[in-house]
This record gives sequence, C-alpha cells and structure tokens, in this order.
Amino acid sequence: MKNLIYSLLTAALCLSVNSTFAAEQGKPVTSYKEIQLPELNSMQIKKPERYVMENGMTVYLLEDHEVPLVNLSLRIYTGSRWEPVDKAGLADIVGEVMRSGGSEKFPGDELDDELDNNATSIEIGIGRNEGSASINSLKDNFSHSLEILTDILRHPSFPEEKIALCKQEIAGGIVRRNDDASGICSREFSRLLYGKDSPYGHQVELTTLVNISREDLIQFHQQYFQPQNMILGVWGDFDTAVMKKQLADTLGQWEKGTATRPVVPDIDMKAAGTTGVYLVEKTDVEQSFIRMGHIGGLQSDPDYYALILLNDILGGGFSSRLFCHIRSDKGLAYHVGSGWGAGMDIPGTFVVSGSTKLASTAEFIQAARDEVERITKEEVTEEELQQAKDTYLNGFVFEFDSTGKIVSRLMAYEYYGYPADTLEHFQENIGKVTRADILAAAKKHLKPQNMLILVVGNPEKFDKPLTEFGKVTPLDITIPGMQ
Repeated sequence: MKNLIYSLLTAALCLSVNSTFAAEQGKPVTSYKEIQLPELNSMQIKKPERYVMENGMTVYLLEDHEVPLVNLSLRIYTGSRWEPVDKAGLADIVGEVMRSGGSEKFPGDELDDELDNNATSIEIGIGRNEGSASINSLKDNFSHSLEILTDILRHPSFPEEKIALCKQEIAGGIVRRNDDASGICSREFSRLLYGKDSPYGHQVELTTLVNISREDLIQFHQQYFQPQNMILGVWGDFDTAVMKKQLADTLGQWEKGTATRPVVPDIDMKAAGTTGVYLVEKTDVEQSFIRMGHIGGLQSDPDYYALILLNDILGGGFSSRLFCHIRSDKGLAYHVGSGWGAGMDIPGTFVVSGSTKLASTAEFIQAARDEVERITKEEVTEEELQQAKDTYLNGFVFEFDSTGKIVSRLMAYEYYGYPADTLEHFQENIGKVTRADILAAAKKHLKPQNMLILVVGNPEKFDKPLTEFGKVTPLDITIPGMQ
C-alpha cells in the first residue's frame, strides 16, 4: 500500500512540474529539447594546503571528514623513459619488487597478510612518465601504514626471488602479446610514430629482461627515489596539524638527496612522425584492425581547447562524424573513433582507430581519411559545436566531486609544470572557442594526406590492395629471443 501511495505522489509531482512549465510557456511540452534549464550555480572548490618539508618534499593536505578513511598519493620524478633501452623493463620491475619484496623490517609476504587483516592497501609502481606510491587506509590504521610505506620507499630489500618472479610474469605477457590483434595495432602504432628505440617507443623484450640485475634495481632506486624529487598528497579524515607532525616524523626524516629532477627526454622528430602504410599480416583474424594518425600536441598549446572540441565532433562519441558516417550510414564498423592526444610534457598522438570486415578494409580507410579531410576544409556546424561544448561543460562539475580528484590534479599540474589554476579556466576557455577557431586548428594541426596508416589483418581478403594509399611496408613482429 505504501509503495502505491509513493508512486501516486511521484506521478502527481511530475504532472504538476510539467503543467507549471507548460502554463509558463503557454503550450504543453512535447520534447525534452524544449525544457529550459537554469544556469548552473558557481562551484566552491576546496583548496588544499601546500607546503614543502625541510627535505624538499612538496606536500598537499586536504581534510575530508565524510568517511573515516585517509588516502595518500605520491608522485615520483622517475619513469621508464629514463631507463636504458637495452634494459627495458627495469623501471617496472623496480616498482613491482619494491612492493612485492617490501623491506627487511616489513617483508613482502608478511606485509600482504598484515595489510589484508587491516583493510589497508599500499601500492608502488613506475609507469612511462612517473612513479607512484599510495595508501588507502582506515583512519585508525594510517599511522602504521605510513610507517610501512616510508620504510619500503627508503630501504627496499629487492629479494632475488621476487625479482625472478616479476621477470617471469613479464616474460609471460611478452610471449602472448601477439595473440591479440587489437593490442598489436595499438603497440606498433606508437612504436612507429615515436621511434622503436626512443624513450616513448621502446618496449620490454625477453632479450632486455636478461640484462637486468639486482644491482640495476638498487642503482635505479638510489638515483630517483629521493624526497626532493617527490610530490605528496594526503586527503581524508584527519586533523591537519596532527598530519603534519606524522609526516614530519616519517617521510620528513628522509634526508634530502643530491639528485636534481631528471630532464624530460625530447622526441627525436627525425625518428618520430613516421608516415606511410604499414601492414602486420595476421591470417587468423576475421577483421582488420586499423590505426591512422600522426604526432599530436601538448595541453599547453593555445589551440588545445579548440582541438579537443574538434575531436569530439570528429570521433569522440556516438554522435560524432566518424561514428555516424562509417558505422551508422555505411555499416563498416561496430567501433570507430578518434583521439587528439595532448601530452602534458611531450606531444601525444592523433589517432583514428577502428575495426572492420576484411572485405571493407580499404573502404574504411578512405572513409575515415575523407572525414578528417572534411573537417580541415569547412567549418563545423553551430549545433555540432554547441553539443561538443555541452559535453565538456556539463561534465565539468565531476572534475571536483571528490577531494582525491582535487588533490591529485594539483599534484599533476605541479609535476608537469602547469599553473595550479589551469582547470579553473577550463570552462572559460571552452566557452570562447568558435567555429572559425576549430577550422583554423584543424588546418594547422591535422594532416589527413600525411597520416601513418597501420593495418593488422589478412591482405588476401581485403577489398583493395593497400597500395591504393601508398607504398606498403610489412612489419615483422617476431619476438626477439623467443625459442
């Protein structure tokens, strides 16, 4: 009976709202498009406290007492782009074994059980551009968790058996990497664009794993894990004064090192920016996997806001031109889209990607290239522009819906050298973009007739030979060192 009453009240309320709106407008509402929504209220964004400890470690603190949890995140100026090419995989192994091996005081296997029993997570890892460490802990367990992480960061034990296990797991992924055609396409596209021996294109091989020793891990850790090269963020249920003392008594006791922040390796544009047509022949697939594109740009580029709106219109969603033309109109693909890759300190990649029947491979490539060409020749429509703006502006509030996002973003901006208020100007910068801006950005940054084209598939079943688009270079994806 209660459920029936609630349902009737809800229906009456909806009818009342609709009738009121219709009365105000003088006509009934027949479509959601006719509903006029009020302007969004301005947001009050919480501001973390920032300070620098005596050892040079930068700290962001933001209290949030909603739940009894405390989170810690650490950004470390390191990454695989600084590892030797002949020892590719070193950075990844350092991060993995720091966590799995622990320290002499907190051995990895015992640590796993202790953390599980206390509903606590401690993670350490190293990616291409940065290293990271984190704690997710109940408020009452945070002090001990911080003690554990501090000891591991300062005194990792790097046990040989954990190094061997980590290498074995990585090797298992290497020997299986050519099983997935989509993965091949993504991997080889980046290697072609950046250069296979560049810091951004090299990959871990069986032959590079054997070059990595425990001494290499120790040296890498000593070189990069120094407090002045770290940015720390803590948010959650704590008192700021108490937290400052906890940090001073743990991470703050780590003596400042002598290393400076590593210089970001440049992209060798002589080796990068490959164009032409490349083929990975794979006869056991029923589809062609395709990537087309070229080197992209930076988030600091003045055209960045025009370019992300351009990409949304071109291939960013279900209403994009690529999706509507290639999938809906022509039925050539279930998935197709584009991405304007704008890195924070190195250029990303512009890519059009998708998969199609083997017998429509050339047709897909031509249709995709035509759409990229079209957006460089004529202005987008006002409706397309407004829809793209709405996509970003309506979702903007979710960039600030948690203290963790706020702190993490400020840490990222500092890590990559961006102003702390970068995101606060996002709405304004998106709102200012015009159709003419998008056309100008497209003409300047997109190169439809000079894109790298990579296809993974069976050429015997293509509708036309790939030579229709230029000289075809076959790619050898044989795994070095594989017996």
